[in-house]
Amino acid sequence: MARIRFGDQNFPQVSRVAVGGAATLQNLADIDTQTNGLDDGYLLIYDSASQKFQTGNVLNNVTVNGGSF
Repeated sequence: MARIRFGDQNFPQVSRVAVGGAATLQNLADIDTQTNGLDDGYLLIYDSASQKFQTGNVLNNVTVNGGSF
């Protein structure tokens, strides 16, 4: 059993409790779902010009290494 001690307190007290709401991609600041929308099969693709991830299903400038068989 872990024991936690803060300064001279024998029993630490919780001073604040934060409860988060439901998280969705649309609510994240660095993800743009407006430009291309959302659809089945879409990926998050980083766009360096906007410095955000955008949704899309077309990959440009990508090298896919499938390994050796």
